Amino acid sequence: MTGLSLDSEGRSMPGDEEVALAIYQALRAQGGISSEEELCKAAGVDADQARRGRGRLHELGLVQVVDGVLEPVEPDTALVRTMDAYHANAAEQVRNATALQQLTQSLMTLYRPAVARDASQVEVEYIIDRRRKDRTIVALETTTQRSVDAMHPGPMPTAQVLETSLERDVETMERGVRLRAIYPLALLQSPRYSGYLQELHDAGVEVRLLDHAPLDMIIHDQAAVCLPADPDHPGTAMLVVRGVALIRAYSAFYDDFWLRAVPYTTAQNGSGASGLTLQERAVIRLMAGGLSDDQIARKMGVHRRTVQRAVAKLMERLDASSRFEAGLKLGQDPELVKALRPASAGGPSVPAPP
Repeated sequence: MTGLSLDSEGRSMPGDEEVALAIYQALRAQGGISSEEELCKAAGVDADQARRGRGRLHELGLVQVVDGVLEPVEPDTALVRTMDAYHANAAEQVRNATALQQLTQSLMTLYRPAVARDASQVEVEYIIDRRRKDRTIVALETTTQRSVDAMHPGPMPTAQVLETSLERDVETMERGVRLRAIYPLALLQSPRYSGYLQELHDAGVEVRLLDHAPLDMIIHDQAAVCLPADPDHPGTAMLVVRGVALIRAYSAFYDDFWLRAVPYTTAQNGSGASGLTLQERAVIRLMAGGLSDDQIARKMGVHRRTVQRAVAKLMERLDASSRFEAGLKLGQDPELVKALRPASAGGPSVPAPP
């Protein structure tokens, strides 16, 4: 504030700059002043004006306190000190700007991509074109190094496709890759497909059979899984899922069905102590789950008459006239109940109902 201002009574009074100049000149005249009262007397100002003027002089760097004495500073010295402070402040700003640039670069080029990679650990590819699906599967088989886990609920492809698939399986195992495959139990009833299962088994593929499986699935190296986009119409489109988070879940899903499936050699031996074949026992378990004959036939991939024969055999053995009566008597037949018990974690037996 420069110029003159008015006090409460309307009298003119010097502004802060004039007061500061008066105080500065008084300090130069006396060389230094140690008390407030002496400062006011020497500069001809009151206490409030002295406070404001002294503050302005400190702001300009024209005064300093040495051993309790307020001393004047030469304007050239104050100017040099002001410029030095400005340069120091400018240098600090440059350092802060450089540090900010380095922090921004690290956040954008190192940490942000790392978080983005974590967020994108699940990758899903949707494939419709048949040729592209075949190329994708062949590429995955070619690059697989450790394991392939497959589950095929049916319907089965043509004999030519099965022959080509078997050749690729043999080539894959020759590289030291472990192959596991789950197929429908009903394939044992077909001479053509039972022969294919035998060839798979003889080639070294670990084959297990299940009364029914939910969908086609092929897991490569615990890193990628091929699935139908629509399990009810597996030929329409295929999903290729990558990413640790989902692959672990699919692998656990597969292992659960693997433990509940029956080894090919065991299923080939036919019925157990109960006098029922594995297929018949599977039909009975699904029936106990409340499924109709048509539903059981669709799940197992067998004809409705096959289901009806299994149900009739059970009712004949139990001397039951209805399904309800068969269910009641089933609970009173310890041998049959034991034969229909799901597989334990320690080893496979008859697969459990869904």
